Amino acid sequence: MPPEVRIFLDEMKVPGVLATLRPDGSPITSAVWYALHGDAIVISTPAARPKARNVRNDGRVSFVVDTKEMPYRGVAIEGVAEAVEDPDKEIMFAISRRYLGPDLPERIYERAAQGDRTVIRIRPTRVRPWNIPPAR
Repeated sequence: MPPEVRIFLDEMKVPGVLATLRPDGSPITSAVWYALHGDAIVISTPAARPKARNVRNDGRVSFVVDTKEMPYRGVAIEGVAEAVEDPDKEIMFAISRRYLGPDLPERIYERAAQGDRTVIRIRPTRVRPWNIPPAR
């Protein structure tokens, strides 16, 4: 992943859009919070959610993060995802802190107590940025 894309993704505190494939091959999108883990993008979701099931069946995904104001900037990433367990919910808490800061609200802990979480780990195979300046 180019350094400027890593910087852009790390600085953006907006949801990304994850596209997975249903069992019949049709796409479905979801707005998700994310974080970077090395060159992988990680997303935490309840284990029973369709996006987790879809990734277990077919790891081909796409992921988009973009600004909502002009001049528009963003990145579209195609990749292969894997679903991995997060029994201690460490990734979920790390992603939550990325968006909400170090003092998490009680609702995050309540959500964590509701059941198993799965981490979707995306390994990019194609990265297509637009209007992202080169890293210095």
